Amino acid sequence: MLNIDEEILLNQLAQGIVSDREGEVWFQAHSLDEKRRVLRGLNVVILQASPREEDAATAISKAQLKTTLTPCVIVKRPNLKVQLAKLATLPEPELTQSFRLLIKLLAVADKRRREEKPLDLENHWWHRDLADPNVVNEIKRVKG
Repeated sequence: MLNIDEEILLNQLAQGIVSDREGEVWFQAHSLDEKRRVLRGLNVVILQASPREEDAATAISKAQLKTTLTPCVIVKRPNLKVQLAKLATLPEPELTQSFRLLIKLLAVADKRRREEKPLDLENHWWHRDLADPNVVNEIKRVKG
């Protein structure tokens, strides 16, 4: 389970508000168990964004990962929900690659969803302006 600060950060990473490098440094600072917890939580966030199986190839490209890396091979397989769950169980050296890939998958799915459906700023705080510190503080106050 992710806390609100983590959920905000992951959405800020996906939206390009926080740099990929900052996100990876943050992720790598966690213990192995915490990395796995973050990946599982990120999977939940991704599934809320309604990813499509074809989003995997775009995410791999945006993450600048080789298509032959284990996380990339896994997410290209059918049944994305099942495949996403596997990433948190990979050996530790593959977890940062998984994190990078999942952030880009969230970005791709969320961008498409924003374009196809009207934003629900009332019920979906992650659609609000997460670059605005006042908005972020209000979200933390209400959700934290």
